Amino acid sequence: MQLLLSYPWWFVAICLLAGFGYAYLLYKPQFKQRPFKTMAILRFLSVSLLCFFLLGPVLIQLLNEIQKPKILMVLDESESIVANKYANYYKNEFLKNWLKTNETLGDDYEIEFLSMAKGLKFSDSIHFNQKRTNISQVFDFVNNTYARENIGAVILATDGIYNQGNNPIYKSLSKNTILYTIGLGDIILKKDLLIKEVNNNAIAYLNNQFPIEVSISANDCINSSSNLSLTCEGKTLYSSIININQKNFFKTISITLLADKPGAMHIVANLSPISGEFSNANNRKDIFIDVIDGREKILLAYQTTHPDIGAIKESIQSNQNYEVNALSLPEIKLSDLNLYSAVILYQIPGKNSNSKDLISGIKKLQIPIWCIVGNQTAIEQLSLINNTAKIDKNQGRINESQALFNIDFTAFTLEPNTVLSISDLPPLNVPYGFYNASIGTESLLYQKIGQVNTQTPLWTFSNQNGEKTAYLFGEGFWRWKLFDFVKNESHLASNELVSKTIQYLTVKEDKRKFRVYPLKNVYEEDESVKFLAELYNASYETINTANIQLNLTDANKKTYNYNFSPIGKTYQLDLGFLNPGIYTYKAKASGVNEVITGKLIIKPLQIELVNTKADFGLLREMAKNNAGQFYTAEKFETCIEDLKKNNSITSVSYNEKRPDELINLKWIFFLLLFIISAEWFIRKYEGAN
Repeated sequence: MQLLLSYPWWFVAICLLAGFGYAYLLYKPQFKQRPFKTMAILRFLSVSLLCFFLLGPVLIQLLNEIQKPKILMVLDESESIVANKYANYYKNEFLKNWLKTNETLGDDYEIEFLSMAKGLKFSDSIHFNQKRTNISQVFDFVNNTYARENIGAVILATDGIYNQGNNPIYKSLSKNTILYTIGLGDIILKKDLLIKEVNNNAIAYLNNQFPIEVSISANDCINSSSNLSLTCEGKTLYSSIININQKNFFKTISITLLADKPGAMHIVANLSPISGEFSNANNRKDIFIDVIDGREKILLAYQTTHPDIGAIKESIQSNQNYEVNALSLPEIKLSDLNLYSAVILYQIPGKNSNSKDLISGIKKLQIPIWCIVGNQTAIEQLSLINNTAKIDKNQGRINESQALFNIDFTAFTLEPNTVLSISDLPPLNVPYGFYNASIGTESLLYQKIGQVNTQTPLWTFSNQNGEKTAYLFGEGFWRWKLFDFVKNESHLASNELVSKTIQYLTVKEDKRKFRVYPLKNVYEEDESVKFLAELYNASYETINTANIQLNLTDANKKTYNYNFSPIGKTYQLDLGFLNPGIYTYKAKASGVNEVITGKLIIKPLQIELVNTKADFGLLREMAKNNAGQFYTAEKFETCIEDLKKNNSITSVSYNEKRPDELINLKWIFFLLLFIISAEWFIRKYEGAN
């Protein structure tokens, strides 16, 4: 125990002097009488103590705390645990033994039950209905949540099958925490036919063909056959007999279908059952595809061929929402310009071509333009496009300029990896001169010439009176695309620059005063479905004074009604989890005539039934890496007995210095009360004022 002051210790003498002076001056005339001597002493003590407490004395107490070893019981709740013949045992006898661990271990341990669901949660209510398994999250959760606690051991009961997160073999528990693993599930490979995986695009375009790949796996089904069928709304789209000629059979079938009507397609891939197979539940996969009526058409116009044209075209085509036509000036029909949502003018207007009619036609139709300037561009004719960009004193000279990202750019955002890649991109051939950009023009990229960072624009965007324009003042984009692949082993960064530019140009400004939309159009069944809503007044200011209602209708025409909650200046709605299927929604706000409609797709998760063979080898290795042991479910009680015998799992004594202000101690209060009260009673008894 230690006493500390906020002031030097000699201040205590001042406190004593103040107490003595106060008592002396108060009782000096009657000091020779015994009762008054007693009162003087009491006044001296009370005043001295009160002055002493003004110094802020702090008492440091050394406390000894015994912390029992905490045992974390983590149970896998995924569907694969009970997808075998031992399902009843796990749901009843094993679960009963698991939950009575508190009684088995006794008061020497502190027990916490955790469920491995979507994230770890504290729960002793088990249902074995989770759609995914992430074993590696156990290590992260324990290491982060219990970093300062005495964790004796973690008992992890699972089948070792994971389909999310990292490989748990490369994870470990901190502070030398022991891991005991309990093997659940069935390690015997059962006779089973299943659709292992389906690969398809989330969207398709009306009257276009789209591919679907179906991977089929069969165990111990040799010399059997099954019919693979794809159906939609009761109509058979594809059918084929699958002959199984191997004990461990695997085959991928590529199927091409036609998107013949817009909207959401619910396609069911199904394998007819084989006699004696373990489960028919994994013979089916539900496929949801959103068929869109048309995509944005982009015209890429050029005067002469250049490697940039192919690179830009490929980047645009990486986004399925866009269709690009690359045409030379003579191939372009002015009558077809109205088919395009945006036009890219590659080195147009050109030095050796007449493009006035083309540019005039584009501007007349108010089609957004992306102008890419290069060696063959007629710089003096850029004003034909608009007056947002101008290059003076060009003199036909060229600079080599690297890209410099503008951190204040607000027209759209780029992925962090794209931003990091920009500074390393090779230089473009950029026209020399003095660049003048009009007010309202934003630069995504500036020019870096040699080692000098400039404010000269390289890639700009403007929107003046609804007329959208983008400029890239340089040729050599093909080098960026090549460098992107060399550095990142993909074209994601270079593709994003082009895709975001096209998106900026083609997006239509939303003038609606009432907007409702889900955070995304396709959810998986274990994701919480959320909606946002916005309401604007006549001045386009967000308001939240109206009530907004959402009507959600499922495939069986059953309707559910919800109300949005105002959050800040917008509205939010969390529907929670929905059953798989296609839903339509209708939203309306009080006092607003407009009704918002749309559709929502909930995809079923069936990955837990694809692989049901338990991986006990993984569990043995995990236990070994964390100084523990592996046990089968039947030997769970043996695991508990071994845990109790483990001398390294023991209580820990902690010495803690705990500061507390002296005035907070209750006995100090009662001491002061006694001193002051005693003086008061004596004064009253002696008849003093």
